[in-house]
Amino acid sequence: MHPLPRSLDTLSGESLVSYLLRLGHRLDLSPLHLIRAADWIKQGNPNHFPGSLLLDLSKPRAEAFARLTGQTAREVSALTLAQWRDRYPPIARSLPGPGRLMRPDAWLYVGSPRFCPSCLAGDGSTVQQLHGGPWLKLWHLPIVFACTEHRIYLQAACPHCGQSHEAEGALIQRANDHTLHPAQCRWTVDAQTPRRKSFACAGRLDLTVSGRDRPRPTADILRFQKSLRGRLKSPTRTTDASEYFTDLRLATALIIATWPHSRSLLDANTAERIDSHLQDPRVVPGGRRNLQIHDTPPRDPVTCGALLMAADRLLSRDDLPDLISDLTRAAFGSPSSRTPWAVLYDKHKNDCSERLRQVAEPVTRTFPRVNGRRGTRGPLRSGYYQPEHIPAFLEPDWYQRFLATCAGSEVKSVRRAAAVRLVQWTMGGTYDDAARFLGIAPVQTHLLSARETRRSGRTGCNPLEFDRALRALASELQSARQPLVDYRRRREALQEWVLGIDAWNALVSELPPTLVQFRTRSDDRKRQNASVFVWTLVTRGEHLFAPRPLEAAQPTEIQQQWAARRNTTWFQFSRSDPLPHYADLRRVLATYARRLARDIDSGAGQIGIN
Repeated sequence: MHPLPRSLDTLSGESLVSYLLRLGHRLDLSPLHLIRAADWIKQGNPNHFPGSLLLDLSKPRAEAFARLTGQTAREVSALTLAQWRDRYPPIARSLPGPGRLMRPDAWLYVGSPRFCPSCLAGDGSTVQQLHGGPWLKLWHLPIVFACTEHRIYLQAACPHCGQSHEAEGALIQRANDHTLHPAQCRWTVDAQTPRRKSFACAGRLDLTVSGRDRPRPTADILRFQKSLRGRLKSPTRTTDASEYFTDLRLATALIIATWPHSRSLLDANTAERIDSHLQDPRVVPGGRRNLQIHDTPPRDPVTCGALLMAADRLLSRDDLPDLISDLTRAAFGSPSSRTPWAVLYDKHKNDCSERLRQVAEPVTRTFPRVNGRRGTRGPLRSGYYQPEHIPAFLEPDWYQRFLATCAGSEVKSVRRAAAVRLVQWTMGGTYDDAARFLGIAPVQTHLLSARETRRSGRTGCNPLEFDRALRALASELQSARQPLVDYRRRREALQEWVLGIDAWNALVSELPPTLVQFRTRSDDRKRQNASVFVWTLVTRGEHLFAPRPLEAAQPTEIQQQWAARRNTTWFQFSRSDPLPHYADLRRVLATYARRLARDIDSGAGQIGIN
């Protein structure tokens, strides 16, 4: 590889495409000739111009081009988008991987960037008068829609041939053409004569076309544009920038996916532009919106800028949880993982901010199926409270303070569902996983899910209000000053537990001397029911899921008899005005349960089974 006879200094902020066009123009060589000379062409495909060159260059490729052009490898690498790959996720998402070709992300303009005619005209220096100004790297990012230096919107298409360039093309159009100026349109147009099939448009992009009434960006838009560009560099933390741009992407998609319900978030002019954008058959084939459209920013820079600013303002609102809930319910009817926005959220959730995950979870809480099974999610909360701090049947005090207004007549369903959801938020995984952690079998999990759905219908309780209240409870648990109870430890200690006969007799001896006392002392069925009551007090679980080893040891006929009377007995244990005997029995069992809970929590002694 021999160095080129002449070279060209790179310009600040220009892209690799820009440098190849300008250098080729100076040497009267095509861009394709230059990358062949740098040995960037894959064998067997001599005319392929890889789009991945714009995203990043391997060290050998950068060094080879540096030797060819007399630059340093660092200067060559600076022509790519690699410097922003950790701050702007679409760049990393577009990079090819092992066995995977480059697939440009919808939020990256690889082959057809927008442009500023004044920047392309150059700064008046001799070299830029001859070879034009730079095509900036920033123009490949949809978040850059205006030139803050010249205070104009970028242009999305050639004003001469009128091609919208909605579809991504090659990194450089007509890469083998050495006759075009870097500021001339390289897109192919059909010839008007039969002797020639096509040719380049060749319209100058560095000239302002007269007679075109283009809007000018407002001061607010320019400030917003500067803030977006500022997030691509220090002092903004890399993680903060990455999460912000993902949040912005999801908020933008939410506005489009819920249109026209989100119309109120935009001014009238922008709303009309969004309407036109969504009705354009080039954008929405056949007039049908799809997932790709929801996640594709408008090419029109005026529409794009206004839409992004609306998304930014949406993210900064204090009522963001309520707003997203209202939009999704209005547009889709109910929370679901199968709505277009929920699918997009699931795709990008690992890259967005914790705040947006907390807000999005309630409206995407139905988990998608993967290979016929419910998909999994990572934990949504990290902090003090852990899965073991949640009882299987939500603490009565927690319920009364946070969730009673959501329950109506379905107290049990709310307490069950709340416990499962709190565990799921901090543990991750599926609804079934969380229920199983709490000691609820999968078949019973489906029962809980179904009842929760029916509960919403019967009581008129908005599921989003339920989630909002549950988030408030979770926040209190996160900031708890006192140690939280380890309910899992209690459940494990009492996994196959029943009151031993000696302990049972001792407890019965504390009851008033009545005829019922003798029957209570000698009845194993009541000992089993008393054990279940103690178990519910210690574990804060639901009696339906309590262990029943005494009952399990009985013949089938006896088990059936006990099961038939189970609800009647439990009614006496749980009612506010039980019969006198049950009131006395409940009192002594509650005292025993408090002592048993202290022993388990402190680890003192062994919990007897008999």
